[in-house]
Amino acid sequence: MKYLLLSVLMAFSLSGFGEDFEYNTGGAIGYIADLSGASAGWGEWFITSAFNDTGHDLLLIEFGFPCSGTVTGDFGWVVWESMPDTGPPSGIPESSDYHGSFTPVEGPGGDPSVYTYVNVSSQCIIIPDQTQFIFGYQNTDLGGQTPFNGVETWSWHSSVWASDEEHYRTAVIQIKADFSYDLDSTTWGSIKNTF
Repeated sequence: MKYLLLSVLMAFSLSGFGEDFEYNTGGAIGYIADLSGASAGWGEWFITSAFNDTGHDLLLIEFGFPCSGTVTGDFGWVVWESMPDTGPPSGIPESSDYHGSFTPVEGPGGDPSVYTYVNVSSQCIIIPDQTQFIFGYQNTDLGGQTPFNGVETWSWHSSVWASDEEHYRTAVIQIKADFSYDLDSTTWGSIKNTF
């Protein structure tokens, strides 16, 4: 029964009502990157941090990466949960808690302002309420950026995380999530009241 309910809730979520949590380092969902950083000279991964202060646990649904390139490795998208602060992780990209591969929509040399959307809803990645987390992607050619806008992002280059702010840039990275409900302890009445 709870799986049927979950399917119904996901159908509502995916039917155009939008997600409960949406964030883009550019400032608006679908922000068009107007600069780019090459994997060879800028960064092999781009990441940023966010804080879940929604009052609910979040179920990650989708990433949006404006980029071009070839298929990524197994750590093409990365998520670290429950981080102690807003800085970059202390470990290498392969130290992430969750990861997966993706293929950019634009091939090598393509337009890095075109988004590749990666659906991760089936991964069941839950970010607890009041938790700092980090997410991003592997840059296999060109990654979309914008002039520094106050949002700090980091690039993995020469085996270290370096702030893009030092180069007056912000990597454009997008995430969408839905509120996560524990269906074992949720009643039909409370679910009805939510919607």
